[in-house]
Amino acid sequence: MPPATIARLSGLVVTGLGVAACILARGLPAQTGFGLGPAFLPFWTGILIAACGLWLCTRGVVDAEVSGLSLRGFARAASGFVLLLLYALALQTLGYLISTAVFLVITILLLDPVHPIRAFAVGITSAAFLSLIFRVWLRIPLPGGVLGW
Repeated sequence: MPPATIARLSGLVVTGLGVAACILARGLPAQTGFGLGPAFLPFWTGILIAACGLWLCTRGVVDAEVSGLSLRGFARAASGFVLLLLYALALQTLGYLISTAVFLVITILLLDPVHPIRAFAVGITSAAFLSLIFRVWLRIPLPGGVLGW
């Protein structure tokens, strides 16, 4: 199968996953007593995923780097999924701030292992910034974990 066809089929699958996430998110409450409800993030994430899938379907050129299947590429993708699973499992125990910082630092190091200091700075700063957005601006309670806040 040509790489362009594979990319378009992948785009259809990704679009379908995004639409499914939106449909499932509509079953969650949109508002709660303290602000935005649990439907907010899954719904807009589904929109973003569906848009990325449509982009894959419509783009005309397939990059040579992503068109070939390699063991290294598969290992990187699989490690991303495993890392996401570990993040979800650690969220209650470690709390949002610590687990998000560790998740972001390791993910950035997987993508760009050349700059570890930058990975630590961006990961920790982003986790703190996201925590502030959710707690202060959106007033969404986050798991406190070992820190308790």
